[in-house]
Amino acid sequence: MMNKNFTIPMLLSLLLLMSITACKSWKPGAAAGTPGPFDGEKIIVQGLRDRDFTITLGDLKKLPAVTKHGEATRANGETVSVDATGPLLDTFLRQYGKSQKDFSRVRFTAKDRYSIAVPHEILANRQIILSYINDGEPMPEDWYPLHIIIPGERSMYWVRGTVFMGFETGDSRKSVNKVVFLETAAGNLPQEDYRYFDSVDKVIKTRDLITKYVGNDDKAVGSVFLKAGDGLQKNETGANFLSAYIKISGKDAPKFIAPSLPTGMHIRDLLYVVYDQTAIFDCTEAITCLPKQTVENKEGIALSQIFKQIGMTGGNNYRFTGADGRSVELAADNLGNGLVYQNDGGFLTFITSGGSGINKVDNLLSIEVLK
Repeated sequence: MMNKNFTIPMLLSLLLLMSITACKSWKPGAAAGTPGPFDGEKIIVQGLRDRDFTITLGDLKKLPAVTKHGEATRANGETVSVDATGPLLDTFLRQYGKSQKDFSRVRFTAKDRYSIAVPHEILANRQIILSYINDGEPMPEDWYPLHIIIPGERSMYWVRGTVFMGFETGDSRKSVNKVVFLETAAGNLPQEDYRYFDSVDKVIKTRDLITKYVGNDDKAVGSVFLKAGDGLQKNETGANFLSAYIKISGKDAPKFIAPSLPTGMHIRDLLYVVYDQTAIFDCTEAITCLPKQTVENKEGIALSQIFKQIGMTGGNNYRFTGADGRSVELAADNLGNGLVYQNDGGFLTFITSGGSGINKVDNLLSIEVLK
């Protein structure tokens, strides 16, 4: 585990002090394992021993290297490709009696604070290359000490300038027992103008959202799960999440953005977020990417589909609450073909025609599991 007082800014400051400044270029065509000016650059490793420790690029060069071709798609649709040379992550882990399949997540962090957690689904099915030579040539200086290459996965996982590798076990996600609908919640929160490239859009602070509807932002969770409408999934640190905004208007909204984070960490077309045991769900995005259903001549998203997406199951009774504070409690058996849709005024409405007749909640804000 990371020390209590260890923070990302401290990590980056430490790594800058430990880095070796390269004053000369590495000759093109250098073979795997050839000494180079960046060999002394350090990578902090967490989760393999009782305490964090450091390795150098020179240490990794002593391991058997492979050359693998990888292609990935960027968020703008462009395809990038590379022939990456370096040891496999599994080769590195073998020294510690581990395999990448042993971990639920591996987090890579770069010098510029770019950070992403690679989930178990990828760890179990893809090779990961700790690359220090791309296309047979030395990399740009700011890409050292490592460029993480995962052939077949999105380029967001290809972390350049990697200076931290964190290995995590166990499932940090708790079962969801509450869902808050972003459209309704945003209407009850302060909104700010935010210049995003050539447009000025409305944003809400993630901290405001969590403070009002989750209530435990003073103890940031270790990991926050985000999913986009196109299927992109990402685990973000609690600290990074709480320093950000959600853009609720304009292109690609809802969009997770933060001026303090690299743009590669931003997520467009956000479908939902899971913070602790609360999911923040956007029905407008859901309507564009999930199967639709019709109830009482209203088209929307089936309640069962929402529950399935966020993993909210097992309740015997549920409380449906509107923005005005009024609520309806229903047994699971009475949810029937429950539907969430946008009414003529653009507000979310819940309707069900289950065994207890037709039940309806206008301007739907939240649904909670009642024990």
